[in-house]
Amino acid sequence: MICYTALLIYRLLEKKLDMYGTHFTVNNIIETLDSMDVANVEDMCYMSTYTSSRVCTALNAVTGLGLDKKYYQPKELNKKIKKILK
Repeated sequence: MICYTALLIYRLLEKKLDMYGTHFTVNNIIETLDSMDVANVEDMCYMSTYTSSRVCTALNAVTGLGLDKKYYQPKELNKKIKKILK
């Protein structure tokens, strides 16, 4: 059931990106999401350790999550997580 749900989410992302006018394979999306990590910087903020890509830019445009920033405040990340979970 978990694998089916994960595949469904990836397919929905793929379709949403297609409707936006860009096409990426599920593998492209998975690779991008896998590389999207943040590092804690002295408990003051989080720094993104990933570089922007075409997939990341398109995901940012479709979701409106602001994934293109270099630094994030903890409160800001919590708001993004809540937005995703809604």
